[in-house]
Amino acid sequence: MKEKKQNITLRQLFRRKLENDEIMPDNAVRSKLMRRVARQEFLRFIPYRFNIFYLAGILIPAITVAGLVFATLHEKNTVSTSLPLSRISSKDTAKYFEVNIPEPERKPVNVPLTVQKKSEKVHPGTVPAGRQNTSASVVKKPDSLIEVQHAAVKNDLLERELFANGNVDSKKLQTSVIAVESLIKPESSTGCAPFKVRFHSNSVASDSCRWIFGDGGFSSDPDPEWIFDVEGEYKVVLQVFRHDGSTLTSAAIVNVHPKPTAHYEIMPEKPILPRDEIHFLNFSTNAVQCKWDFGDGTVSDSYEPSHTYSKYGAYDVRLVVFSDKGCSDSLVVFNAFSGSEYFIDFPNAFIPNPQGPTGGYYSPKSDEAAQVFHPSYSGVSEYQLKIFSKLGIPIFESNDVNSGWDGYHKGQLCAPGVYIWKVRGKYRNGEPFIKMGDVTLLKK
Repeated sequence: MKEKKQNITLRQLFRRKLENDEIMPDNAVRSKLMRRVARQEFLRFIPYRFNIFYLAGILIPAITVAGLVFATLHEKNTVSTSLPLSRISSKDTAKYFEVNIPEPERKPVNVPLTVQKKSEKVHPGTVPAGRQNTSASVVKKPDSLIEVQHAAVKNDLLERELFANGNVDSKKLQTSVIAVESLIKPESSTGCAPFKVRFHSNSVASDSCRWIFGDGGFSSDPDPEWIFDVEGEYKVVLQVFRHDGSTLTSAAIVNVHPKPTAHYEIMPEKPILPRDEIHFLNFSTNAVQCKWDFGDGTVSDSYEPSHTYSKYGAYDVRLVVFSDKGCSDSLVVFNAFSGSEYFIDFPNAFIPNPQGPTGGYYSPKSDEAAQVFHPSYSGVSEYQLKIFSKLGIPIFESNDVNSGWDGYHKGQLCAPGVYIWKVRGKYRNGEPFIKMGDVTLLKK
């Protein structure tokens, strides 16, 4: 007991001795101690100090965003480097992948049709070697068929690249298609405007075909009929899409000669028959020859004749004019001495009845709502109206001037948009008319 008491007393004495003394550690000990304290505080959550929890909140979103960006860039690079080589030329492919890729060898394609070459006999169904880059020429047979010689193969033909220059008769075809002779067989390749031509395609196994008439018109009919209303030289192109994926292309030239226009006026405007002498003023164009029929059994070949009638009557005066190409036009004025006013006009928009087709017959009530597309006219004796989509697809046709288009095709309301119309006919005095325009179908 005394020992214990003595020990306690010594410890207390020792503490009393040292409690007022200050021990100063050296710098190494102090630095190590402060780093340990700072590390312990960094691992604890202290709201007013930057610690490990704040650091984790910054790093985790940053790593997630970086991973998403990397995945997106990797996907784009994969798509861009996996493009089919058929869409890239050999030179571009070599440049893109930094390897040397030889040009593909072009092999001639056997076509079951005759291919002609000067001073060379070619058997049907074969193409001689070394003909990949041949020039194309057009040979006109007595029956006006157009023959185009062979050119090389290329699937991605653009229509504007078919002919290297404006005249197929003297320039080369681009070496990018299979140009085949006698695919196109027009019934006639030369005529006067308006020139109606029936085209025929030779029997070729195909899924579909496409005709390009050169005047903005198209057709997918194997044997179409087309009317060229304006004079000029037209390149008619036929594209035949075969079952094996290849395309045959053939072309023919159609020459449309300008048609003369017969036109004249009668002086005086209101003559008194049979007292007055009648003068016929000729305003015809492209005419080199004229033939007049005054309606009373008298004729004349003069350019501007004068004539006196022996008695009063209803006379039909006819003028026929001819061009240097043999094209003709005529104008008949019925009851020439009792003037009248003839016209035909079309609106530029209409709103179909959404309740269903009306058959195209119109009335003052339907005209108030502009539900039927039809002309306003006077003195029309012959009439034909055709309406096409902007792609050239026939939508509507009528030979009755009293029947218009109600905006429906095969019982279905057509989509709103612009449609093309074309009308031809004659007035009661025999004067022909041809008009074209566009109409906008509006949705109610």
